[in-house]
Amino acid sequence: MGRASFDPRDFGVDMDKPAFTDRMVDFLSGQYRGQWTIDELLLHPREALMFCDDARRMLQAYDVPDDVILRAILQRRKNPGD
Repeated sequence: MGRASFDPRDFGVDMDKPAFTDRMVDFLSGQYRGQWTIDELLLHPREALMFCDDARRMLQAYDVPDDVILRAILQRRKNPGD
């Protein structure tokens, strides 16, 4: 399965991909209050891992892989209309 074509429901998240992406972008924004971008977060791998752990707890979906969480945010930055 290509990660670009994932369905959040495959990981126990009860929302579609655009809603999941919105939630992850909003969560990043709330966690770092606009101080860090996704690019900055990725430069700090330990912080990125903690962010993903916090996102899974917030979603109560513990099977969502780190790369799915981070990729959703990256894709929104690259394609804001999606």
